[in-house]
Amino acid sequence: MLFLGFLLTKPKVKLLLTADFHFHKPWFDWILRVADRYDLVCIAGDLLDMFHPEGVVPQLIYVYEWMQTLMKLQVPVALCSGNHDLLGNTPILVPGVSIRKDKLPILGEFAKHRHWLHSLKMNHLVAVDDDSKIIRTRGGEAITVVCLPYAADGHVQSLNPAAQPYLILHHEPPAQTRIAEPKDGSREFALVVARQQPTWTLSGHVHFTLGAENDFLQRIGHSWCFICRQTPPAVVLPPEPNFIVLDTKKSEASWFHWPSLEKAEELKVPLPYPRG
Repeated sequence: MLFLGFLLTKPKVKLLLTADFHFHKPWFDWILRVADRYDLVCIAGDLLDMFHPEGVVPQLIYVYEWMQTLMKLQVPVALCSGNHDLLGNTPILVPGVSIRKDKLPILGEFAKHRHWLHSLKMNHLVAVDDDSKIIRTRGGEAITVVCLPYAADGHVQSLNPAAQPYLILHHEPPAQTRIAEPKDGSREFALVVARQQPTWTLSGHVHFTLGAENDFLQRIGHSWCFICRQTPPAVVLPPEPNFIVLDTKKSEASWFHWPSLEKAEELKVPLPYPRG
């Protein structure tokens, strides 16, 4: 009955799915240029770069102001944390890096929250770690987003979806799957997927590897599980990130990726809906 209900309420939405920006500013700017083409923008972790030479504070200020600009577009956004977003072992501010006084109130906003990502929850259009939220699109459709935080010990705290159908964001892909290769993936997230059978999942963490299979989706039970397979950090990066467009109206998913700096490629696959 769960999937029968889903079929009767099949939403017609176009989602932008990506991950692992590692504080590459041109990719954040790209989001601002394209966001209004989509019903929901999702980033599955690693917004920050734990090895950034200026430390954490300049990154936090930039991402906060980026989110303020993005909210002006009135596009729903879902974010979850990744391993680079854990601030425990990252320098807060590197000696010699100064912060303008007019930026200090932004740091005050971060101080109000246990995790910095929660400060980006500026209005009802934003879902972040620990949220199970029904997103209403501009076209009147509804989709639930569940954002599961990354934990250094690998623990995954599952959340019940607010409604069907739903998308789970978790940075690390489920273990023992093609989309986790060549890494191991998360055993606990694999258990969540097996038990809950969400409509879709989105992960990051495992980057594009030239010459490898680079699977970007896998059917696990009734769930379609995606991974962005972002271009790994480098001195020179492509002008756009790797990303997935999930179009439920067309029942297809397209993975846009950059095997080289010169040209992007698109891999499009049909995406049948679950039938139980």
